[in-house]
Amino acid sequence: MSGLIWHNASWWPLFGILLGVGVMVLVLGWRLRRNQGALLPGVFAATLSSRPILTFGGSLLLGVAILDPRWSSETIELPFRGRNVVVLLDASRSMRCQDAAPDRLQVAKTLLGELADSAVGDRFGLIAFAGTPVPKCPPTADPRAFRRALRQVNPDRMPIGGSLPGDALREAASFLSEDINDSLVILVSDGDDMGSWPIEAARGLGVPVVTISLGDAEEGARIPDDAGGWVVYDESEVWSVRNDKQMKALAQASAGIHVPLGTSVVDARALWRQRLAPLVGGSESVQEITKDRPEWRWFAVPGVLLLGLGSIGRARIA
Repeated sequence: MSGLIWHNASWWPLFGILLGVGVMVLVLGWRLRRNQGALLPGVFAATLSSRPILTFGGSLLLGVAILDPRWSSETIELPFRGRNVVVLLDASRSMRCQDAAPDRLQVAKTLLGELADSAVGDRFGLIAFAGTPVPKCPPTADPRAFRRALRQVNPDRMPIGGSLPGDALREAASFLSEDINDSLVILVSDGDDMGSWPIEAARGLGVPVVTISLGDAEEGARIPDDAGGWVVYDESEVWSVRNDKQMKALAQASAGIHVPLGTSVVDARALWRQRLAPLVGGSESVQEITKDRPEWRWFAVPGVLLLGLGSIGRARIA
């Protein structure tokens, strides 16, 4: 790596504001001590205190450390299998139900992001679906790109409402690798289907399909509308209940597994390593990854020391 980069460059405006405030406080403090010495020369000592300078210097160094400067790199070797994982995420309006906090869709996004982080070297792609599938991210080994695509999934941005997981499964074929032994499909939904024949579509893929179902299976939850109320049909509020029966049948038809997540929280790393990764093979290899080496310690340690020295003692009065 050549040159200096700031890993947390988005914090520069805040750093600039704090720096300006610090300089202002330092100048005003110096002027106050000067005026005090001129008015009461026999009370206030003539010597300047070093405490404000030490405190300002320590704060400045800690601010630089928070910006995370990096000017060197290191290469590490990581074993990986190069699996190809296609995620189908339900973005229908029922995924806004709040029986899972804060809602079903946000729980799904958090889980999928953590799964991608756990699968080092594997490629994750994303297709969102409601009444029609919308490809969001081709398979990539960069979990940050996958997470960015996840953040963009919004029921309001889907071109057609409804829930057609079968169409999403058929669309997934374009994201699968030629070697089906390296591929896996993960379908995350509350189980609703409006006649898209998902079981037949899953069989046609020829790869394991993991189904993860969200929501309450007993009472369910009301579906929020855009006005802050609830979706109403035929003068009655519409409730969405998790449908495990179809999701389980879909997984069994494709030699996959069903994970009834419901409204609970799951350890994504353990789920990937213990249950999902063993479903698919992948070719063993070693990947060299070049990473920027964090250098923030060079600024954080002296910054803390200066702050400590600046806090010792009190302002001196003659």
